[in-house]
Amino acid sequence: YARRRRAKKRGRDIEITLAEEEAQSPDAAAAANDLEALGDALGELAALDPTLSELVDLHIFGGFALGEIAELRGVSERTVQRDWRKARLLLHRTLRDDGGGESAGE
Repeated sequence: YARRRRAKKRGRDIEITLAEEEAQSPDAAAAANDLEALGDALGELAALDPTLSELVDLHIFGGFALGEIAELRGVSERTVQRDWRKARLLLHRTLRDDGGGESAGE
């Protein structure tokens, strides 16, 4: 019951649709490329450190606060905050390196 209630609180029951014009716009293509790059970066993070990848999933996609994640893991909130900074740094570097590598190769 609590999980369902929390999911509703976090907007899990919201349905998102795109209009046909939005899906075909150049901005949509750029957004799709950004999402693909983010997916690749998350995959690399999972290969490097699965716990950091799980943290990103819980915080960004699951909507859990860092304190809630600390409770789930049985660690201090400060530990989760350090891991969160580390995960963000690794994702940022991966995304920056991927973007820079493609433009240098062209």
